Amino acid sequence: MNTLRKAALAAVCGLALAAGVAPAHAANVGVASVPEAPVGPGPTVDNASVGNIAGLMYYCYAHNIDDDTTVRSLGRSLAKRSDVKNDAAYPAGGAGQLMVGPGQMIDLNTVDDKDIRTATCAHAAQRGIQLDDGTFMLPLQD
Repeated sequence: MNTLRKAALAAVCGLALAAGVAPAHAANVGVASVPEAPVGPGPTVDNASVGNIAGLMYYCYAHNIDDDTTVRSLGRSLAKRSDVKNDAAYPAGGAGQLMVGPGQMIDLNTVDDKDIRTATCAHAAQRGIQLDDGTFMLPLQD
C-alpha cells in the first residue's frame, strides 16, 4: 500500500482520536485565531490556492512526509501552470507554509505531531487532484 493511501486511511481512521488532540495542536500553530479554518484532525487545505498546494507537494515529498511518486508528480504537474508560477503562495508552500485563510499561513515545520503533518499532506494531494486542470496523470505503480 503506498504512503498516500496509508496517510488517507490513517486520517479517516484517526478522526475520533485526532479530534481530541486538535485543540492542543490548534493552540500550538495558531489555528484557533483563524475563523476560516475549522478545528479538526489538522489544518484545512480548503482555502489553499493551487499554487500553495503545488508548493506543499514539493515540501511533503522533499521532507519525506509523503514519499509517494504521485505527490511528486502532482506537484510538478501543477507547477507548470501559469497561475501557479505567478502565485506568491507557491514558494510559501514549498517552505511548508499552508494557506488557511486570506493572508493567513500555518507553518507545518512547527507542527510536532507527524501524523497531522502526514494527514495534511494527504489532504493537500487530494485537493491538488481536485484543482488540477486535467493535465495530471497518475504515475504507473509497481
